[in-house]
Amino acid sequence: MSSTSYPSILKRLLAAFYDAFLLLATLFFATALTMPFTKGEIAANNNIYMSLYLLVVIYIFYGWFWTHGGQTLGMRVWKQRLVRIDGAAITWQQTLIRLLTGLPAWLLLLVGLLLWTVPDKINLAESLQGIPNWAFAVTGFIWVILDNRSNTWRDKLSGTEIISTDEKN
Repeated sequence: MSSTSYPSILKRLLAAFYDAFLLLATLFFATALTMPFTKGEIAANNNIYMSLYLLVVIYIFYGWFWTHGGQTLGMRVWKQRLVRIDGAAITWQQTLIRLLTGLPAWLLLLVGLLLWTVPDKINLAESLQGIPNWAFAVTGFIWVILDNRSNTWRDKLSGTEIISTDEKN
C-alpha cells in the first residue's frame, strides 16, 4: 500500500517559477497575435480588453494542463500533480476557482518581493508601514506551511490538492 505524499512549499514554488517562464512566453505570443489588430503596436497597459484577453490566456494555459493530466510542465519537472480530492478529473470550473482564489496570494508575494528589494521606491499607506516587508511575501502562502498536506486555501476552495509523484512512495 502506498501512501500519498505532498510536495514541500519550496518544490511548489520552484514548479510555479518554472511555469512562470512558460507562461511569460505564452503571453508574449498572445500579445503578438493582437498586433495586426492594433496597427503593429502593443496595446496600452491600461487597456481593459487587453487585460481581460491576457487573463483568458492564463486561464486557458493552466486549464488545459490541469484538465489534461493535472500537470503543468513545471509540475512534471518537480514531480507533482494536481488531483481532485474525490479522485475525479479536474474540471474547467475548478481551474477557474483555483486561478481566481490564487491571484491574491501571488499579488501579495509580488508586492512583498518588491517591498523587500526596493522599499525606498514604493510608498505605502502609513497604516501599512509598520508591517515588515517580508510579511507581505509570505501572507498568501502561510497556509501551506500550517496545513499538514501543504494545501493552500485555493486547494480547499476548489476541492483539489497537489500531490507528489515521486516513485519513493
